[in-house]
Amino acid sequence: MNIIDALREVKRYDEANQWVDKTAQRFSEMPTATNALHARLRMEISRQSWQRAIDAADALRLLNNFRGSMSSLDEVNYLKALALEKLGRKGEAINIYAAIPANSYYGGLANDKVNAASNRVSRTGSATAARARDYPVLYRAELLRYAKSKGVDPRFVLAIMKQESSFKANAKSPAAARGLLQLVYDTALKYNKQAGFPQMQADDLYQPSVNIAIGSQYIAALKDEFSGMYEAIAASYNGGEDNAARWLARSNPKEAGIFAAEVGFAETKNYVFKVMNNYRVYR
Repeated sequence: MNIIDALREVKRYDEANQWVDKTAQRFSEMPTATNALHARLRMEISRQSWQRAIDAADALRLLNNFRGSMSSLDEVNYLKALALEKLGRKGEAINIYAAIPANSYYGGLANDKVNAASNRVSRTGSATAARARDYPVLYRAELLRYAKSKGVDPRFVLAIMKQESSFKANAKSPAAARGLLQLVYDTALKYNKQAGFPQMQADDLYQPSVNIAIGSQYIAALKDEFSGMYEAIAASYNGGEDNAARWLARSNPKEAGIFAAEVGFAETKNYVFKVMNNYRVYR
């Protein structure tokens, strides 16, 4: 898999495709075969070879074996629809977008596409008592003060907070990440002065105001680095800035669904989906 992506990055596409074929044959009916065909789909999307991307998506749909792989049927359908859209086949694209289940990450993106095509604005859900319980809005004053003032959507910070600590201010991970946004002390030291806490100590990160202020400053820096793409911010938060930058560099065009497909760690990809689904609910 590393060989396929490396060949792609140096534009040796024919060799990359040869390795896709070898891998799919050698590991037939295994997750690796699906991952190899997924690598071809990502490569053809990046090359903007839209018909080849459609063909690659169809091969994955025909295989229909996503268990244990880095992809899913929803993702493949979304990427096929995107390729159809780029070719001007908008009716076919909309039909595929509309068929993607709305409760998945790609279903949410597809719903946005369908609404945009019909010039329609719709809610993704209602603010029921159950949703209010499962997605509480806590620390409102601190979020408005520290996140919104830095150009970061407070609802995205809530989405990270829910995933990182379940809103437990005293949470501490085995890696010594602390507080609501699970900040590591070394990371916090890069942003504490800008956030207005120059004398910060490690245990100060358990204070909600300190944690949210420094975390918002950190997220604002990531937002600048990744051109405002919240998926890339979430990927960086979990998988590291260098990896997120590499996945974003591979994404062409730089659209959210394409970036998510390029995320190369299963844990990080799942984290991105969870955070972005949280964010969609809060929005």
